[in-house]
Amino acid sequence: MEKKTSLIVGGILVLIVLNIFLITKFFVQPSDGLLNFSNNTPSEVMKPRNVNLLPEGTILVDSMVKDYVETGVANRSDVPLLTQISANNYRPVDEDSPVLELDVLPWFYGSPEVEPVSDRSLAQKKPLIREESLNGFSWHQQGDQIVLYQFDRPFTGFHATRFGGWNYFVDGMMQEYYIPLKSTKEWVQNRKIMTDLVPIVRPNYIFVEPAGNYAQLIDIKPVSYSILYKDTDNLILTAPPLTKDSRLLTTTKDFFEIPMDVVEEVTTFEGTWLHVYIGYDELGWIKKDESGAEYVRAYYSERELLDIIQQVLKEELSTIDARVGASFVNNETMSQISVNNQIFFPASTQKIYVLGELYHQYATGELDPYQSTRVMYDADKVPGAGIISGYAAGTVFTLDELVDLVVVYSDNTAANMLIDAVGGGEVINPHIHQMGLYDTYVTGKYYGGDTYFTTTPEDAARYFALLYNNQVNGEPYDEQLISKFSMNTHNFLRNYIGGATTSWNKSGLGGTEQNDVATFVTPYGSYSLAVYTAEPLYYGAISDQVGTLSLRVHDVFNEIRSQLWMTYEGPIEEEPVENEEEYDEQADTNYEY
Repeated sequence: MEKKTSLIVGGILVLIVLNIFLITKFFVQPSDGLLNFSNNTPSEVMKPRNVNLLPEGTILVDSMVKDYVETGVANRSDVPLLTQISANNYRPVDEDSPVLELDVLPWFYGSPEVEPVSDRSLAQKKPLIREESLNGFSWHQQGDQIVLYQFDRPFTGFHATRFGGWNYFVDGMMQEYYIPLKSTKEWVQNRKIMTDLVPIVRPNYIFVEPAGNYAQLIDIKPVSYSILYKDTDNLILTAPPLTKDSRLLTTTKDFFEIPMDVVEEVTTFEGTWLHVYIGYDELGWIKKDESGAEYVRAYYSERELLDIIQQVLKEELSTIDARVGASFVNNETMSQISVNNQIFFPASTQKIYVLGELYHQYATGELDPYQSTRVMYDADKVPGAGIISGYAAGTVFTLDELVDLVVVYSDNTAANMLIDAVGGGEVINPHIHQMGLYDTYVTGKYYGGDTYFTTTPEDAARYFALLYNNQVNGEPYDEQLISKFSMNTHNFLRNYIGGATTSWNKSGLGGTEQNDVATFVTPYGSYSLAVYTAEPLYYGAISDQVGTLSLRVHDVFNEIRSQLWMTYEGPIEEEPVENEEEYDEQADTNYEY
């Protein structure tokens, strides 16, 4: 009986143990250190326990801390623990790839208290693998992924690859979306066509193609400051080196102490380059110089001068009740600004182009000012300005005498005789147009049946600026012609200008026209100014209004140009212009004079 009872008790105990085993096996699922009861299938229940030992896993494994992390002196070695772990756990996949495999490390290895002794350490959160030389791009290890950063932030957008196309990234992770190089070129061309039709402010980029056909987009930084160039042996390029359409434009030989406005900076594989203008005329790209040996910073800005002169012209022209236009040229830089530029009947100002061709033929030896003569006949005599129409027919004049009659008396008969002497408009016009003065024509003669005279304030002012710079016929012929214009006593623009400033001009009066073009040489430089008027409400007021305009331009020119002689003491680097709208606001700053 006792033996039977023992067998029954033993059987009960076996059943209890078996039940506990079955309950544990089929109804208890370990997960994150907790016991959860569920109706999971056996395959799910048998899934191995996966313990995350990284600190963000928020699991504290007491046994590991107690049993495996010994902090006694006997556990230390000469090689730091983090260095050993880094060396043992980061392995390149192959020699040609930067991709690394990462083994799970103990939680304390990612602790912010651990010094980042290795550039591959998790303590650095995003260990650097490789930096790109442009636009702040870099590649980082993030867990078991390689992530693209720009300016220390995960990059989202398209980025060029060495395979000749563009990959799309979202938060630094490469996506499956890929654009081949052929497609990008077509899209860029289509985009250019569309954006050129839309008047919006948009980013400015250039493309670089270094060795290996690796295309990289470079961001151009807008800036705004001025420099004076001192070195005459540097290069001026059409674009930064190794970029599209980059070629040699010229050297700095002819730009000694010429003020340049720096509007953009860009860093390429060949260093940092500056996009420079002279006023609003693009010059090109020059290498940035940190030493100050090649150029110096300046307070003076050519763009500022042009902006203020333009403002003055607008204000003064608004007070003249007539059809009116004006143009200003800084003879030192040939920068030009015009307001209401349009075609006018030039009246006697057209004679400046006739005299220019005459001196051209002096230079070629076709004519001589003293040996070449012209006989005046009755058919040559015309009315209007001048004195020789009362002379007897058959009077002989040297060409130099006819020039004096033109510049002093604005003699129409003498001008017509000079037009005949040089060969007429068929000879005069090509020379004018070769200088870029395409709105100017001399066809026929004064009071002739086929007369067609036209010019603009812009053409006239530029012609006088070219004359000042010996670019019409060269030395000594341009200086000789200037000396003739200095004999003129009739003017509008020179009415109120005196002091140390010298000047010369040629005016012209028509039925309603009152025109004048002049050059001024001041202590701070030289400029040319042309003002043309027609159809005035009150003819007698024009002379004083044009004289007042000229005086304001003179004062502004001297005040702004005087900044060239001020030593720059500002910061070495200007703050970059954030966007084009801000840049335009800076350029349009209002001044009162």
